[in-house]
Amino acid sequence: MTESNMVLFVINLAVAVLCGGLLMIIPFLTRKSYLFGVKIPLEEHDCPEAKSMKRRYALVCAVGTVVILALFVVQFMVKPDITLIAAMYFPLLFVAVQMVAYIPNWKGALALKKEHGWNVSGSVFADTKSSRSRGNLSELPWLWYVVSLVLIIISVVVVLGKYPSLPDRIPTHWDVNMEPDGWSDKTVLGVMMLPLINMGMLALMWVVGVWFVKAKLQIDPQDPGLSFTQHRIYRRRMGHSIGFMALALVVMLILLGFMSIWPDFIIPFWLTLALPLVPTVFLVLVSVRSGQGGCRIKPDMVIEDVVAVQSQQVVLVDSHGRSDDRHWALGMFYHNPDDPATIVEDRFGNNLGFNYSRLPVKIGVISAGVAFVVGYAWLTIWLCSSL
Repeated sequence: MTESNMVLFVINLAVAVLCGGLLMIIPFLTRKSYLFGVKIPLEEHDCPEAKSMKRRYALVCAVGTVVILALFVVQFMVKPDITLIAAMYFPLLFVAVQMVAYIPNWKGALALKKEHGWNVSGSVFADTKSSRSRGNLSELPWLWYVVSLVLIIISVVVVLGKYPSLPDRIPTHWDVNMEPDGWSDKTVLGVMMLPLINMGMLALMWVVGVWFVKAKLQIDPQDPGLSFTQHRIYRRRMGHSIGFMALALVVMLILLGFMSIWPDFIIPFWLTLALPLVPTVFLVLVSVRSGQGGCRIKPDMVIEDVVAVQSQQVVLVDSHGRSDDRHWALGMFYHNPDDPATIVEDRFGNNLGFNYSRLPVKIGVISAGVAFVVGYAWLTIWLCSSL
């Protein structure tokens, strides 16, 4: 039993507790106008039936979390050498736990809405290019991405400068203790692979940041000025959280790349885990505190937001199509060919989702799914060869 396995085991338990806890509170982060993916009257969000559903959902999630924690413990006691593989696969069980907890309550919410005959008006969005309805790229926290890009460029210069003096064979594979156990012939493509991956990862994180800045968020028609202020704070918080994560991942990949050109340079195993984990926890905390679209934020309204509404700079549009439960499979997956929007607010949770009827989304989802399966298969084979 190695020290790295013990550290990873403790991290696995912490991640499981974090994931389980986050699952349990998702219904309380979602806008009050949604009950397990079903549009309901705002005043009914706290009715006895809704409270009962949320308690039942939380209980199932809690039981599922305990089971996953037990699996981690049993695995570590019986086969500690596969702790890293368990860290890859066991968290996927939370998807199953969520669906087991969610689907019965989604069906119950639909039945409750039908039983009470709740007629709900459409969701309201701001149809304007004003920065008060959605951000522009000047609101993106560029410093995170500029610093990350500069670090990548520096790493490329260092790698290329070191290339002529590298031996004919360089380490390209490490075991779980971060000791090199595989070597390959020196090539320019080989030493540049991680910097290229780093550049692609940074571009992807930038796109995610832009999504949060540009996405249209739901407006409270009774107080749109407050909604605009909440949206601005929400976008700023999420923007910095995503930028922080991008920088941490860039640093991690740079350090891993340096291990190929300096064999004596070994980064601690715990650092490779901490670099992505710390910003992830920070992102989760920001998301929990803010709520869906910033609905949990209690700010002082910005006078410019109030003036924008009063002076008719902002037109509020009632998006009936997006409010129709029939367009939401399982209350989670939006599919409406008549809606030109590509990115929409989720109905369960506080993230953004997609309009799965759009061709770019279909291509992106299929590509991401294939990349996920291939990546997991490759990592599994790589890790198994290290055991």
